[in-house]
Amino acid sequence: MFAFYVEFILLGITVGALTGILGSSGVVAVVPALIIINSELPQDAIGTSLLIDVITSIMVAYVYFRRGRVNVKKGLPMIIGAIIGSQLGVRLAFLIPPLAIKIAFALFIIAMGIYSLIRKKNLPEKEKQEKRNLNINGYEIVLITIPVGLATGILGASGGIMFLVISILILKLDIKTAVGTATFAMIISALSGTVGYLIVGHIIILAAIIIGIVSIISGFVFSRIGNDLNPLTTYKILGVVFIIIGIVQIIL
Repeated sequence: MFAFYVEFILLGITVGALTGILGSSGVVAVVPALIIINSELPQDAIGTSLLIDVITSIMVAYVYFRRGRVNVKKGLPMIIGAIIGSQLGVRLAFLIPPLAIKIAFALFIIAMGIYSLIRKKNLPEKEKQEKRNLNINGYEIVLITIPVGLATGILGASGGIMFLVISILILKLDIKTAVGTATFAMIISALSGTVGYLIVGHIIILAAIIIGIVSIISGFVFSRIGNDLNPLTTYKILGVVFIIIGIVQIIL
């Protein structure tokens, strides 16, 4: 039992670091650990991971929101799409093998990691950034983020990485605002999926509480580090983490 507590604490630190610096979900760390080490059912691991994401993201989003790094107006359409998709995904999770989706998702993340690593230009100023925004409306953003919600329900990935990609490439937000907005959207996406898994009884409450509490502290610390990083440095970190996450998902 003591070993499990140590495992949960280490997982909490890892989850907080992933969310605090990158605004991404800790599913890559939590789900494999619960399945491989604890021999939990995949559905239990996924549901638990989503609840942890909710707990962790609240503190991290608060830090970014206080610093004006959350674009609520652009984040709301993403949330609506994620809620719709996550509820569908929870139901499909018990019917469709997620292997094909995992591989496609992993390859996309690896591609984004390579893009982040080779990016050399400085980020555009706010005025220039706004001119480069794609001319898409809220309804189109909802449609784009429904697949992100599907990934939430099926894989337990609350969409932090995908929201981040959408925020950077489609909404053209600067990197720090993109991280804050992605984290904000991730909270609601994860909460929607959590409710779905809780209804069918597939959440390990004790693990979620321990990992969640530790990840709050870890996320608070690492979010401050993330805010102080140079934007290009953050892009390099994003690239490495994206590639690692993609490879891990393919292997597991």
